Amino acid sequence: MRRGFIDRLLDFMGFGEVPEEEGDEECGLYEPPLPDKEPLPPARHRRGRGIVPLPQPPRAKLVVTEPRSFDDIPGILDHLKKRRPVIISIAEVDRDLARRVLDFAGGAAYALDGSMQKVGDGIFLFTPSNFEIGVDLPTRSEVAATSSAIFERR
Repeated sequence: MRRGFIDRLLDFMGFGEVPEEEGDEECGLYEPPLPDKEPLPPARHRRGRGIVPLPQPPRAKLVVTEPRSFDDIPGILDHLKKRRPVIISIAEVDRDLARRVLDFAGGAAYALDGSMQKVGDGIFLFTPSNFEIGVDLPTRSEVAATSSAIFERR
């Protein structure tokens, strides 16, 4: 007789029907067969067994670049397409090239649902959608209020 998935699952969990053997019909007793293997030792003797390593996400790579020509832009955008954050330094770059780099990188970040953040003078961070930029830096007005309060105390 062929058994279905549900029957096998119930048997596995211990809720299935107990098959009757021909010799046991007379007395109505059923004795399960003895296991062939020895029982496992207590858990304290099996230290280290059964430990499963948890999967870890791949390490993220942050790319820092300073473009020198218009030909460097596709390489920068390839990093964004591969979902890597990119820091672009345009402090030492020609003004026209800097504008073109920022326009292209900003457009690519927008198309990938990413974001763009100014980090410093001439330094920008472009991130794809899987990165979130958390800024905990105080604003200039908060810094000015704090520094003026410090100087007033003296």
